[in-house]
Amino acid sequence: MDQEPFKIELFVFPDGTSVEMMVFDRPRRAAASRPVAPSCCAPPPPPLEPRQDQACPVCGSGLVYPEDWERSGTARWTLHLRCPECETRRVVTVGRAAVERINRSLHEAARTLARETERLTRRNFEEEAERIADALRRDLILPMDF
Repeated sequence: MDQEPFKIELFVFPDGTSVEMMVFDRPRRAAASRPVAPSCCAPPPPPLEPRQDQACPVCGSGLVYPEDWERSGTARWTLHLRCPECETRRVVTVGRAAVERINRSLHEAARTLARETERLTRRNFEEEAERIADALRRDLILPMDF
């Protein structure tokens, strides 16, 4: 079974945790599947300015996230970004620092979602348990309820 060639890169998050990510060296898409560039000699776009990649240029939402990314040079990445609020999609080229910042942002957002899910699950369980206990105290649960 053939394995895709890859490199392992270390990303360090603000809380000190780090993760090694597998970065695949995928072959470029066929010319037919790529949009035609206006000029065959046009230089690649410069990396975005810091934080420009994390806000939607149409609606200003900070919820923009990468749907796909691929290495486009030794220290550059091409990201396919999507805004979930206005459905704007765009392709940007960023440097390694921006990729690390986006990775940290995604990591922190995932941790926030996990904490909030845990908090809501616990709260819902406690409320449900209290309703059952109250119904038992008031003799509202009968054998026919089961």
